[in-house]
Amino acid sequence: MLKIILCDDDPFILQLGAEKINHLIETQGFDAKIASLASGSKELFSYIKNNPSQYLIFLDLDFGNGKLNGIDVAKALRQTGSDCKIVFTTNHSEMAMDVLKSGAEPFGFLEKSSDMEKLSDGYRKYMVMLSNQTRPEISGSVREGHSAETGLAGEAGDILLNSGMDEDILISLEDIVYVETEKNVSHGITYHTINGSVITIISTLDMEQKKLGDGFIRVHRSYLVNKRHILRMKEGVLKLSNQQEIPCSFRMRNEVRKWIV
Repeated sequence: MLKIILCDDDPFILQLGAEKINHLIETQGFDAKIASLASGSKELFSYIKNNPSQYLIFLDLDFGNGKLNGIDVAKALRQTGSDCKIVFTTNHSEMAMDVLKSGAEPFGFLEKSSDMEKLSDGYRKYMVMLSNQTRPEISGSVREGHSAETGLAGEAGDILLNSGMDEDILISLEDIVYVETEKNVSHGITYHTINGSVITIISTLDMEQKKLGDGFIRVHRSYLVNKRHILRMKEGVLKLSNQQEIPCSFRMRNEVRKWIV
């Protein structure tokens, strides 16, 4: 499966890119998914450190004064031994030559165009180029570490959720960003995934934590978080890889810091 990361300091660009790529995945059958949305280099490095893998990264070239630019970020990734393919996104096409001279080894360039069709075509181009180079993910309704009968999940498996009306939904553990208690549904628990899916079931956080395993941490009485999706913490608020912010209780902050670069 092709795993994609978008890294840009403009929240609008992040959400727009995510929408366009998810639409391509849904309509054109790409075996791909968005793994993370990062608003800067620290969040990008944090996610990759906690989730080492091969990624297609759409990386902004300019993060503003006083911050690493895209060239420096790409070089730092190379120094870690990361085998990511980096596509630089920019409004300044004249910077392409500077990138090539820098030795950053870009996979390509994508213009931040106001032409939505042109933008989608740009994402599609690089997704097509890499789709045949990635190894297929294990298929089937049940993977190692998962029990379809009980809904229990292993560290690298799936979990089966019953959302009611006899509807069972199979989701990958690595796609779950966080789980929260649902204030408007009695005994309701809501799962949030990296692709924007929201699934509410009848359960408790204690029960779901037992199913999800050690990869998830109870950061607050109302929130259970996938450790690998924690990007940073500031003043007791966690920033997650879908750009969502949630509170972290005071007593859990030292434990959470272990998962942050």
